[in-house]
Amino acid sequence: MQYPSFHRLLPAALVLGLLAAPQADAGLNPIGQQRQFFFDEAIIESLEDTRHRLNPAVKITDNPVIKRDKPWEGPDMRLAWVIFDHRLGKFRMRYSSGVFRAAGRDETGEIIVKGENDEESAKRVVCEAFSDDGVNWVKPELGLVEFEGSTANNILPESALYYYLFEDLHDPDPARRYKAQVRTGSYDGTGMTFDMFFSPDGYTWTPYAGNPTIDTGTQKGRWGPTDFMGWDPIRQVYAAHMENNYHMHSPTRHHRLIGRSESPDMINWSEPETIITLDDRDYPDTEFYHLPVTVHQGWYLGFLWHFSTTNTQHEPYFVFSRDGIHYDRTFREPIIRRGDNGRFDHVSIYANRPIIHGDQVLCYYTGTNWRSPEQLVVLGDRAEAKIGLATLPLDGFVSLEGARAEFSRVTTRTFTFEGDELVLNMQAALQQWGAGPCEVKVEIMDGRHAPIEGFSFDDADTLTTTDTARLVTWQGSADVSTLAGLPVRLKIHFKNAKLYTFQFR
Repeated sequence: MQYPSFHRLLPAALVLGLLAAPQADAGLNPIGQQRQFFFDEAIIESLEDTRHRLNPAVKITDNPVIKRDKPWEGPDMRLAWVIFDHRLGKFRMRYSSGVFRAAGRDETGEIIVKGENDEESAKRVVCEAFSDDGVNWVKPELGLVEFEGSTANNILPESALYYYLFEDLHDPDPARRYKAQVRTGSYDGTGMTFDMFFSPDGYTWTPYAGNPTIDTGTQKGRWGPTDFMGWDPIRQVYAAHMENNYHMHSPTRHHRLIGRSESPDMINWSEPETIITLDDRDYPDTEFYHLPVTVHQGWYLGFLWHFSTTNTQHEPYFVFSRDGIHYDRTFREPIIRRGDNGRFDHVSIYANRPIIHGDQVLCYYTGTNWRSPEQLVVLGDRAEAKIGLATLPLDGFVSLEGARAEFSRVTTRTFTFEGDELVLNMQAALQQWGAGPCEVKVEIMDGRHAPIEGFSFDDADTLTTTDTARLVTWQGSADVSTLAGLPVRLKIHFKNAKLYTFQFR
């Protein structure tokens, strides 16, 4: 198909927002009741004795989160899809299970890998699991596929094996609640297409009558790996992120890069536009393999997979964006760290998009102890992949860190707000053998940095405890309604604490 221009799909609201940028720079910055992240340089005027810190996600104690405990499950278990299913009111996961193993060398000397496009891969199963809390999972007896004479298992039939799948809350038609893409073809120039399917429940699927919706023709290259993020509420389009350089076969760029394509209807897609490329801070062997993204509180939050080709390792890095095109890659360390030698996630972490649920960020991933055929040869039967889970506190990707003895300070730029009270997402430091008591005080100033009467440092009550929405008070009162709509700025004094976000409500 002939793709329309990427920029022709640029929503009018975004264009108007870009045109309004000079006003925001001049100090006319209405934040309403939008949550403000401290990693956002646009809201911060100055920092004193503090700096940003990336907070790596903490793996749960009983990792992996899905255990190999069924006779139909193999040592290679990989995450296909996980969401909080709003229709069911619980978490829903699909994972594949099978085996990869080295099986000698072919006539050219290449290592033969069993489990990829052969009789071994045909034995691979895709299964489903459910959870109420995202941590403890149940493998139901679906009764859909027979295994060794019984259907008492959680195996899905081939008709339900869709990897490019999402729950579409934007589509009002319940028969199209779930959407999936089936990809055929490869990067070798024989063509690649995507067919779209609809489902009311994720089990029974109806093909779109106009398939394929995406056809790369005979160009040498591919969309892959691809993440269909679904409806983008900021840009008001459907979006997909993909490897966008002909899978290393570009005549000018020989590294995997990240592109974005948009569609108003999941049928007509724009020509992919490259949005993330390498820079001077990246190691020479770095390639970008995948970008799962979620939209949260007006931000695109993503886990950019860094592929170190000489070390054959994958690690996810935290990236963020206001417009979905220009991503900030300030933090050059993994958001989920590889495990120690001997652990299932020692070599590669393939992270799913972060799921914000309640007071936590759930970071599911496939972890492997191998990536290359050579590693398969060394590991033999010990080669494995498993599904892990790491967590962060709500909005806890990046924090400002308070000093121990004296106050650190962050001063915001001028803004106007709506609401009656102010809350902070903050974390008190542990005091044993280290930090002292947590102290956080918030003063509100006018545009000229003068403390506003009743909201000065001396008026501010001290906040001392961890809370995702700690109510800020001055002389016992939380009421800030008299300041709503006026140009103000915050000056937060804090020690022995982390600051994540603030919000008026």
